[in-house]
Amino acid sequence: MTYSVYFTAVEGNAGTQAVASAYVDVLTSTYKNVGVFRAFTNGNIENDSAFLQLLDQVGRGEDRDIAWGSSRQAYVADEEEAMTQLVNRYTDYAQNFDAVLILGILDGDPINPGMLSRTGRTIANLGTTGIVAVSAAQRSAAQVEVVAQLSAKEIKDRYGTLSALIVIDADENVPTTMRDLGIPTIYLPDGEARSFTDKDRATLVAAMEEESSVITPLSFQASLAARARKAKKRIVMPEAEDDRILLATAQILARDIADITLVGDKDEVLARAAELGVDVSGAEIISIDDPERVRRYAEKFAELRAKKGVTYEQAVEKMKDPSYYGTMMVYMGDADGMVSGANHTTANTIVPSFQTIKMKPGTKTVSGAFLMLMDDRVYVYADCAVNTNPTPEELAGIAIDSARTAQQFGIEPRVAMLSYSSGTSGKGPDVDAVREATELAKSLAPEGVLIDGPLQYDASVDAAAAKKKLPNSPVAGRATVFVFPNLNAGNIGYKAVQRSSGAVAVGPVLQGLNKPVNDLSRGALVEDIVNTVAITAIQAQE
Repeated sequence: MTYSVYFTAVEGNAGTQAVASAYVDVLTSTYKNVGVFRAFTNGNIENDSAFLQLLDQVGRGEDRDIAWGSSRQAYVADEEEAMTQLVNRYTDYAQNFDAVLILGILDGDPINPGMLSRTGRTIANLGTTGIVAVSAAQRSAAQVEVVAQLSAKEIKDRYGTLSALIVIDADENVPTTMRDLGIPTIYLPDGEARSFTDKDRATLVAAMEEESSVITPLSFQASLAARARKAKKRIVMPEAEDDRILLATAQILARDIADITLVGDKDEVLARAAELGVDVSGAEIISIDDPERVRRYAEKFAELRAKKGVTYEQAVEKMKDPSYYGTMMVYMGDADGMVSGANHTTANTIVPSFQTIKMKPGTKTVSGAFLMLMDDRVYVYADCAVNTNPTPEELAGIAIDSARTAQQFGIEPRVAMLSYSSGTSGKGPDVDAVREATELAKSLAPEGVLIDGPLQYDASVDAAAAKKKLPNSPVAGRATVFVFPNLNAGNIGYKAVQRSSGAVAVGPVLQGLNKPVNDLSRGALVEDIVNTVAITAIQAQE
């Protein structure tokens, strides 16, 4: 695990260079491998002397070309693209260190309108916490406190979590605590020398190791890539004829997220990649007509489907279908997982896995969950892709599998079994089925997994509604996993939230299979494909 913290002033020329240098001394005496990362440069990296001095201080001067995220100019031109680049570059850089000091505003940096909002958003997207520095020079104690309070509010409004405050050039008039901030405060006296007391050093290390509870879409997607590369798996993508697959493959290989096998004609694939200006030479490229593979896969498929009357000749014909071919690669251990569906229906992608890979022991049904990336948290919605009208037993199984999916991706599972009524307020076969599924799911749930229902959606997520409708529920008002009663509700629900709130829907993640196979939307973006490959690789690690 890499610890990190975002250190920034809230104004220009506050004396932060010396403070950052003193902080680096604390870190290098605490951790073996310390990195320094500049969130936004001022343009030409060679002119960013404050950053380069700190890089040299940790002995990483050679990192000057990789230890920064984006530029202030790029952020102004395209905020989303610049932030995505920053997060990806930081994720790739940070994996090499025990601790990374991320640098925000330093002495000499320009101060632009909206700087603190951008700081809050950056802290949140990097999945870290922030230390802000405020100058007390020529300010009264009340003025220092107002600046600190307003700065903290602006950062927090963009979901940035603060772990410490440093007041620079503090004198006896500055209070020893800051009201309402609720974070440790370090006071550095007026003078050129910047040094920390033992208590200060402990505060700074604790700030470095504090975990943020905020999960933004960008930070979650970055965490997927980081987790996938830890135990790199081989993922087959049998639709190499699609440009999006080639573009995604280039990104996955460049970021070392997974090993990739593409199914297609090697010369054609490489030629098309060259036309697109991307490098996929690191991928394994195999032909769907490879006679040895066709023979092995067809023999095994005919064996698996013998009771259904499938002959070897029929199995050979099946292997002409990329989805069957890729699925058999996974079944035979030639790949750890498959991602398909860019050019095929969900059924075309997952039916072969039902016939070969099959379900995990004890699983009631395969289901499809979406990871819903909200502004500051991640929810799991299921089933939104597979089962039209699940029975109470199947619904209970979906709840258990969805809780497991949540845990797999770092989400504490609190499962809401959704219905049109909460608790005992409603009657009828639909709500009765959810009530029965809830009791079954509770009996099957591992220790520590909270499940409750029937619950309306508002009572699941809103504390005020929960207090009125189901005040004693351990889930109401704080649910993280939402199990819809049928596919109609689930599919409508996730798309309504996605389109009306701007949430990022990642999935569907197929649950319950013995080996991971995941489906792409035919409208999938390159980013979606990269995320799905990372998810598949993480699933394959179990």
